Amino acid sequence: MPDLIDFYEEHADDDRFEILAFHDSSAKSFEELDEKTASAKATHWDGRDLPFPVLLDDDGATIKQFGINAFPTMILVDPDGKLVGKTRGVDDLKAKLGISD
Repeated sequence: MPDLIDFYEEHADDDRFEILAFHDSSAKSFEELDEKTASAKATHWDGRDLPFPVLLDDDGATIKQFGINAFPTMILVDPDGKLVGKTRGVDDLKAKLGISD
């Protein structure tokens, strides 16, 4: 996740994509989400909040629709909401978006 946070912040002005995070149905509110992610935020995210929107999938329907069965999973969705592909990390995401360092 730290690499994804860095990637998002480095490409904040790039309007070709948006990153959205979905949390599974174990968090029913943003307060619960904050509690569940507090440890990761402190130990893995350098104390940073996620800079991209986090959506709660309270009934798991969205996660099921996109075939997500493990976390974290990165998927690419086109502007019409169709699944374009899954990625295996930031380097794969960069390649699929045609972004080079």
